Amino acid sequence: MRISILNAGEQTDYLYGIVSGLSEIPELKIEVVDSDRAVGVIDQFSSARLFNLRGDNISPQIFPVKVFRIIRYYVQLMYYAVCTSSELFHIQWEKNGFAFFDRTFLIAYYKLLGKKIIFTSHNIYKEARDGRATWYHWLSLKIMYILVDRIIVHTSQMKLELLSLFRIAEDKIIVIPHGINNRVCRSRLSFSDARQKLDIDATAHVILFFGQIDTYKGVETLIEAVSSLVKSDPSILLIIAGQAKRKSSYVADLKKQAGRMLPDKNIKFDLRYIPIEEVESYFISADCLVLPYKRILQSGVIFLAYRFGLPIIATDVGSFSEDIIDGKTGYICAPDNPKDLAEKISNFFSSYLFIKRDQTRNHIIEFAEKKYSWKDISKKTFNLYSEVLKKE
Repeated sequence: MRISILNAGEQTDYLYGIVSGLSEIPELKIEVVDSDRAVGVIDQFSSARLFNLRGDNISPQIFPVKVFRIIRYYVQLMYYAVCTSSELFHIQWEKNGFAFFDRTFLIAYYKLLGKKIIFTSHNIYKEARDGRATWYHWLSLKIMYILVDRIIVHTSQMKLELLSLFRIAEDKIIVIPHGINNRVCRSRLSFSDARQKLDIDATAHVILFFGQIDTYKGVETLIEAVSSLVKSDPSILLIIAGQAKRKSSYVADLKKQAGRMLPDKNIKFDLRYIPIEEVESYFISADCLVLPYKRILQSGVIFLAYRFGLPIIATDVGSFSEDIIDGKTGYICAPDNPKDLAEKISNFFSSYLFIKRDQTRNHIIEFAEKKYSWKDISKKTFNLYSEVLKKE
């Protein structure tokens, strides 16, 4: 069986995970269509071949060059679809450049070529999540969800959301969990060495927010919660690590809020894209990860934290309560409620999860590697491929 995974130049952590699992299935050949981001990511898997059609989609480009590169990419992508012997396209991210075209005409084109299509919906309706939903976005997604043969979601809550918003046939939706992040290196870096690398005091109570920064993630709620805690626990250090997701005044507003509410010694901003080789230091040196989101269905940062056994305190939104086991792998709190968030953080620092740090981390890693194993996920995915192709 030969299949193509279309990643549209997007994140490669999930791509690496799924290919690492699928590559262990002897009868499967994999073609990955992506960008420069995937160069070096899947080279180690002998059954996978990269088609770098997108090139550099990260570096700033003047408008005419950007337009030319996008058009060239679409031409190459459509030519690839004609020439490949892959029977099935597994689309990881649907947006190549122009949302409506990608979700409607491009999917229809693949179908006209006789390709079976499976779409992994990491975000059911991301425009709604980002607060910029329109009828135009909803319609394009509705058409795409109708056209594809199967839709993979990661949790039962995501399935309910898809059914509710788009009224898709239930038997078309398959729940397959998100896998643990196995792309980020887990070395023998010690807690003390990690803190030394980031210039963090060994006795500090470190709270980490990690990832792209946007309004729906509720970072202002976290800052307010921490401001009420430093009065009784001056050793608290809040680290906000990641770059702004889009151009807005949100990050500047967060810095102003922090300046008003927190002493400089209690907060550290690292407002940039954190290179993969530096990620481990943040998760080893932190005591907990906090996800104060206002709305989302699921976050890949959970599976990055679990890679290092880091406990998570998160708001009760989307599917968070399905992946974070209250009292065992972290705590769940009310969304947009700084008082409740502060209480959960305080409870954490007096709990077994914090006091028995080494045991906690080992238990979380064991739990995550069993529940979110790429081997199991890839078996389920391969079985879905076989089922869809047999229906020809």
